[in-house]
Amino acid sequence: MAKYEYVATDIKTVMENIGEFVIPENQRIIEYLWDMNILTTHTNDYDNDFSWVAIGELSYENQKIFWEYVNKTMSLDEKSFPKASNNRSFSVPIKPGTKDTFDDFKPLVDMLKYQDVQKDGYMTIDEFYLNCTDCWDIIDNPEYNPLPEPNYEDYSDPIEYGRAYDRYAESMNVRSRIRVVDKSKITKPLEEYLEETGYSGCYDEEEGKIFYNRRLYEGHMRYKNGEPKKHL
Repeated sequence: MAKYEYVATDIKTVMENIGEFVIPENQRIIEYLWDMNILTTHTNDYDNDFSWVAIGELSYENQKIFWEYVNKTMSLDEKSFPKASNNRSFSVPIKPGTKDTFDDFKPLVDMLKYQDVQKDGYMTIDEFYLNCTDCWDIIDNPEYNPLPEPNYEDYSDPIEYGRAYDRYAESMNVRSRIRVVDKSKITKPLEEYLEETGYSGCYDEEEGKIFYNRRLYEGHMRYKNGEPKKHL
């Protein structure tokens, strides 16, 4: 695969090696967003016609700011592009590869407020045990209750049929078996598991949050302690 053309890469990996995954022209603005504790999900490569950055989860305040901006400045077609997982993105009419995009993106990004790290930047303790250790088991899902597929002929109202089908489809998306934390398999203190998995120094014990890397943890702690963002 050509450099910068990765389809999906976790944010922890990207933050550890931004030069591998983000074109040089976008790296400064990506770093700037990270310093605001705003993670990124996608950005353009050299195959695109203009430059864009898709952002991750926002605080409630920033969600309002972003969508107020969208509703004031963008058409319906522009609101749906690029096709990021959450449709939250900024774009500038700069052909990738022609210039650094920082000065053009910065006024857009600066509409947003410095925020705490959101859920896309950390795990709960249970999520850590499920995702990073073998302290889990698979059990039958007590919420698994698939509905029978509705028969169109049984409904005189097509709207009611559509609602019934939606309920059926939703029930089919529930897994019959799920993973749960198995406390009997937890044989060491949490700190030892964090050390073994590379998350030592990323744990806010007070809030029960384990951040994906030290940078995110430090960003969270700066915000929590009322300190300014790193590169203010």
